Amino acid sequence: MSLTDTRPPLATIFVLSAAALAYEVLLIRLFSIIHWHHFAFMIISIALLGYGASGSMITIFQRGLLQRYGGVLVFNAVMFGVSAMVCFIAVQKMPFNALEILWDTSQWQRLFMSYLLLTLPFFFVANSIALTMTRYHQRIAMIYGVDLIGAGVGAIAILLLLQLYSPDNVLRIIGVLGIAAGLLAVHKLACLGRMIVSSLLALFVVIILFSPSDWLELRLSEYKGLEQVLLIDGTSHLQRHSNSLSQVDVIASEKIPFRNAPGMSLLSPAGTPDQLAVFRDGDEMTTIDKYESGTSLVYQDYMSSVLPYHVHDSPEKILVLSSSTGNELLQAYLHNAVQIDAVEYDTLLTRLITDDHADYFGWEHIKDAVRFHNISPRGYAATSGEKYDIIVTGVPGGSSGGAAGVHALATSYNFTVEAVEQYIRLLAPDGLLSMTFWTSTPARGNLRLFATAVEALRASGVENPGNNMAWVRSWNTATLVIKNGVFNKDEIKRIRDFSTARAFDIAWLPDIKPDEVNRYQLLQQAVYYIAATSLLSDAPQDFINSYKYRIRPVSDNDPYFNNTFKWSSLPELLNISGRGGISMIDVGYPTLLFTLVQAIVAATVLILLPLAFIRRDSKASTGGRNSILIYFTSIGLAFLFIEIAFIQKFTLILSQPLYAVAVTLCAFLIFSGLGSLYAQRKLMASPDEHTQRLLKYAIGLIGAITLIYVFAFPHITGPIMAMSEPARITAAVLLAAPLSFVMGMPFPIGLTATRTNSPTLLPWAWGINGCASVLSAILAIVLAIEIGFSGIMLSAVLFYTLAWVFRPANR
Repeated sequence: MSLTDTRPPLATIFVLSAAALAYEVLLIRLFSIIHWHHFAFMIISIALLGYGASGSMITIFQRGLLQRYGGVLVFNAVMFGVSAMVCFIAVQKMPFNALEILWDTSQWQRLFMSYLLLTLPFFFVANSIALTMTRYHQRIAMIYGVDLIGAGVGAIAILLLLQLYSPDNVLRIIGVLGIAAGLLAVHKLACLGRMIVSSLLALFVVIILFSPSDWLELRLSEYKGLEQVLLIDGTSHLQRHSNSLSQVDVIASEKIPFRNAPGMSLLSPAGTPDQLAVFRDGDEMTTIDKYESGTSLVYQDYMSSVLPYHVHDSPEKILVLSSSTGNELLQAYLHNAVQIDAVEYDTLLTRLITDDHADYFGWEHIKDAVRFHNISPRGYAATSGEKYDIIVTGVPGGSSGGAAGVHALATSYNFTVEAVEQYIRLLAPDGLLSMTFWTSTPARGNLRLFATAVEALRASGVENPGNNMAWVRSWNTATLVIKNGVFNKDEIKRIRDFSTARAFDIAWLPDIKPDEVNRYQLLQQAVYYIAATSLLSDAPQDFINSYKYRIRPVSDNDPYFNNTFKWSSLPELLNISGRGGISMIDVGYPTLLFTLVQAIVAATVLILLPLAFIRRDSKASTGGRNSILIYFTSIGLAFLFIEIAFIQKFTLILSQPLYAVAVTLCAFLIFSGLGSLYAQRKLMASPDEHTQRLLKYAIGLIGAITLIYVFAFPHITGPIMAMSEPARITAAVLLAAPLSFVMGMPFPIGLTATRTNSPTLLPWAWGINGCASVLSAILAIVLAIEIGFSGIMLSAVLFYTLAWVFRPANR
């Protein structure tokens, strides 16, 4: 390559940037399928680790790499494409099982190796971009702009690709894009080299496109429901559909029929009809009933979730939230509902009963009464002006790992205080809100739901919430019914009669007596009744604090409904490990902590340790070094704290975590990049004059905008959720734009001051910031579980303030 070449390979950078961000979002989707959680925080940390490790490596070997720039660029581009697939295949070959992480140390090793392997593709992309910026430093603004535009295109493209292709085929496409980026860069090589390399790269493309399908076939955790069911003799895989939201599998079982009836009484005179099993992302099993005649629905009247139909006098308008595969629709139809509004965000699920298996389900018999709404429950609650006699939430799909707490890190905005308040507002006078959950031992989720409902009623102005609540328990479900008004004596008698006829236990009624609880499904203690009376007392916090699990009310600011881990109970549970104590510990939160520890180790070894070999300025004062350490650590932590908080806030607005990640990353990359370029331009014009003033304005604006958002978000989410999907995405980008723009300024300002004062410490500034960023993506979730996402954003303001106090001042 000629040293006089002044044309940077912009096409290569564009394709690599787009492919890298698409790969980052795709990994989140892949982890949702093969594991129980998307691990978005870990994937973001992995990407940042790859970029940070690349910066340290290039700092050390910069001269030699620049001398071979053309070959190194092609090599790294191609290696991104190859490693994107190979590393994922390798991760699947050493399966990680979160269920065993507390007692099997090999799971720690597998998690750590997975973390390191998936770092490699991002390492290669970062090498290409950083070396190009170094080689063409006079065109750095243009390269940076193309990098940001490519990332933005990648964020949009991955969502479209996942709508059209299965995730494993999208992985092939990303691999091909890496090879294509290498082909676009071969003009940097000598003529003979171009021909040889181009031929080899074309061969790589053919291998990727026509490689056996089982190479990239997704291997789900052996403990997920789909994998367990397929082990049963006589099962057959009828179909699989996927989109950007989910992967849906339909399974038939000829020899051993499915019998899914959540909470069905053992006194039911009829059993379930034939059923097809439906799995969403390999778990959360629901079923499609085979319609035979009206008698095939008899069993539906013996489930705890049907309670509201026996309490209300004449329910005509029914709202079913998360209608899934139609179980709650059948219950409403059985009780002669005139209008059934079914809310289900995932169209793959609704298509199963209205199209693919319509005859099997008997869609023809109920379709005239049903209207589907393709929106999230919160989105519908925020937009609908209807009033309903009964609102029911579908029983969550059965999860093979739910009892072990694998869903503890998943956010759920459908069962927060704010959500329940919205649902209550949709009730007609004397209307009923019914929520049915699976029970667990020890009791956790249902108690948390009751605590949340009590708080929602009090927030709605109900002085004595207990008079508006009824709670019954079957052998494996519990149904909580909230009335828009006080239960009268006749309704209370109906609840008692309903429960007695089905051998269900009453956990709470307005006039309940201690001797009528815990009669049928016997527990060692009447924990549901004890919890209800305690949570409805004048001092509910005493019970919440003393209970072995976290059951405090859930809010939009802390939407981790399934996380019931409590530090104070850990010693006691570990002490009874020989009697099953470990199995009582929710594994989600410990997995998060293990991820944080491995991130600390990896970031230290791959980012900071290599920089120890760089000669430092012995003349730099200790105070100057400390300022650099505190400043770049603070802005690294603060930036990701706010970014992670926005991902969670946008999950509520956009109704889907994958969309929230893609939109947030796209907006923050583009607008913070523009802010960085703005700061660089100002500093180039007059560095001494603008450095301190620009930093003061930037940090001041960051603090002000963040504080506005902390208080404004609860008030603006409702109107935004009422918009169409394109409008919601646009609104999310506009919300992120001003804050991310000013957040892009402190880093280049700090680098400029460091380059002026102690140029030999510049690599350390990069490394410290990179290390802090890697950790903060995970640390933000750890802290959010304790202090909420508003607390995380306020913590970020404190870190930015700390950065101002310890700013590296120009001499």
